[in-house]
Amino acid sequence: MTLGLVAGLGFAANAQKAATADASATVLADLTITLDVTQDEIAFGNLSANTPGAIVLDANGITNVNTGSVTNVARFDLGGANSAVTVSYDATVTLTETIDGTEIMVMTPEVVGAAVNTAQATAVAVTSGNTVTLVDNVYFLWVGGTIPVLTNQATGTYAGIFNISVEYN
Repeated sequence: MTLGLVAGLGFAANAQKAATADASATVLADLTITLDVTQDEIAFGNLSANTPGAIVLDANGITNVNTGSVTNVARFDLGGANSAVTVSYDATVTLTETIDGTEIMVMTPEVVGAAVNTAQATAVAVTSGNTVTLVDNVYFLWVGGTIPVLTNQATGTYAGIFNISVEYN
């Protein structure tokens, strides 16, 4: 009986199969994203509480609509290896009145990008989840946005946070 049990175990071992897979990783230069020291905020300027149309802060810096006269788009500088990078950011940003915090406005970001820091006017749209490619180890993103029509909007200063992230593909 012991001989039959040992022989049976031998057959079970022959039924086992194995496979392998290669494992690899590519290490690239550290990917960075920094806010420019001059274009360091998304600022729509002074707005009327009853602005009759959408307020558009053009990320390309060409055509603002219904904004104040002093505006600013944010610029983010990407650095790293010449490689594809996925850009992700908030679909909307809630701006809350800073004194009592009960009033809000919702901004929809507009992001454009280019491989040269002087190309803001011709930069192309970058939607969240899209891929851009660093050229000469850099890429630049400008951020403006849109606020809907204001009707009897409470007066005050409104502020919020725009979140953006990048990762190598």
